[in-house]
Amino acid sequence: MNILRINSKKTMSFLSAMLFVGLLLQTVTGKVVISTANAGTAEEILPIIKKDQTEHIYEESNPIPFLVLTEEQIAHEQKVQKVRKYLQSRNSPLSHFAEDFVKASEEYRIDYRIVAAISIIESGGGKKNFRSYNAWGWGKSGFTDWSEGIWAVSKGIGKYYSKGLTTPRLISYSYCPPSADSWARKVQGVMNLIAQY
Repeated sequence: MNILRINSKKTMSFLSAMLFVGLLLQTVTGKVVISTANAGTAEEILPIIKKDQTEHIYEESNPIPFLVLTEEQIAHEQKVQKVRKYLQSRNSPLSHFAEDFVKASEEYRIDYRIVAAISIIESGGGKKNFRSYNAWGWGKSGFTDWSEGIWAVSKGIGKYYSKGLTTPRLISYSYCPPSADSWARKVQGVMNLIAQY
């Protein structure tokens, strides 16, 4: 991967202009153009670009690949960043698994925040676990690693969602009946905080 080096005010101006063009392209096409280049001056990296059919853009004379992200990919990455930043703010070891939280939520069609939020309420985000790698108080055993736990709990929460139980309040009566209202309020509160990141 190339590293972007900013060597002058001209380069900064050029990059700002490219960002503006990218935002315009996003507005017009629903896609964002993102690139990494080994930059010196604006003249050195000013590409004459042509869109090809593979959703990449290349400069004709000196190929510098540009990756075009769909709105769905951008939304996915934003969710990953929100989960990661929130868990990092809590010094959670689960912050390194933000991608797993979001991928599992997409796989099982659940809210991307709920499994991370439950981990905060049940174990401080994996700091005080029920069993090994079990930050959710899920079942009666542990998991072999964090990723396995995230996917197993997401699958379980997905079963609640498939029955129409799609909020912490509705899930709480089965998940933790003795303190359902309190648990639901806390989980929803953490979900709201994650959304703000």
